[in-house]
Amino acid sequence: AATAVAHSWLGVITGDWWTEAGVLALTVLAIGSAVSGLAALFGQRGIGLGALLMVLLGNSFSGVTSAPHLLPEPVGAIGQWLPPGAGGSLLRSVAFFDGSAAGGPVLTLALWSVLGLAAVLLARRTPKPVE
Repeated sequence: AATAVAHSWLGVITGDWWTEAGVLALTVLAIGSAVSGLAALFGQRGIGLGALLMVLLGNSFSGVTSAPHLLPEPVGAIGQWLPPGAGGSLLRSVAFFDGSAAGGPVLTLALWSVLGLAAVLLARRTPKPVE
């Protein structure tokens, strides 16, 4: 839906529609699995930690509204290690630069996705204490 609005209706991204949809899906997967993994490991505190990490730090350090290079260091670099920044850089890369320099953001998003899903699986295997 986000790709349909941003690409087809508003015309603010101009790359291949399916590639942009894949980028947004991978970004959502990375953020969702990371927050789910934290929630599985730490309960409600994990959800709060995930929200703090993704929304407060991730969005503000991402550089999506301008460019990560325009943020003071190390804020711009930290933002690119988090899914919102990596997703924004990857979308910018595929929408405007034909996928140039997409490897780093893809790797970052894949790593967050795998680690988040692994945390969910780890929490399911850990025996619950008897109360």
